[in-house]
Amino acid sequence: MTTYQKQEWHNNGSACCTPFGTCMLSWCCPCIQYGKTSHRHEHNGTLEGYSCCNGSCMAFCGLGLFGFSWVLSMIKRGDIRAKHHIKGNACGDCLCACCCAPCDLTQQDKEVQYRENQALLGQQPGKVDGMNYSPQQSQPAFHH
Repeated sequence: MTTYQKQEWHNNGSACCTPFGTCMLSWCCPCIQYGKTSHRHEHNGTLEGYSCCNGSCMAFCGLGLFGFSWVLSMIKRGDIRAKHHIKGNACGDCLCACCCAPCDLTQQDKEVQYRENQALLGQQPGKVDGMNYSPQQSQPAFHH
């Protein structure tokens, strides 16, 4: 069993105005931002196959009609913390999701992008089938 040291969030929650596009999406269409981050989190950082009207977006929107979209954001924040070994607890997740949902959504998206990019940088290319190299026999040098 591998034990990981808990880390701090790489992206500060108060720096929610950058990048501007993510900030605006979090403030104007939080359901789409939540769906985008969820897709990215579940697909190792990629947006391949992403649709802005996905199940996560619809669930966020539906719960938002009753004022409970923060619950999904809180759960996703906990999932991100668990996957990437980030310090924190459910109480902190709840406060972030309730007190400033757009800042929380922006922080989550930036963190998932950063962590998944770091994971990709750490991967070494695998061995390609059929490409086996053997050492060459050394030939004696020819001298006149």
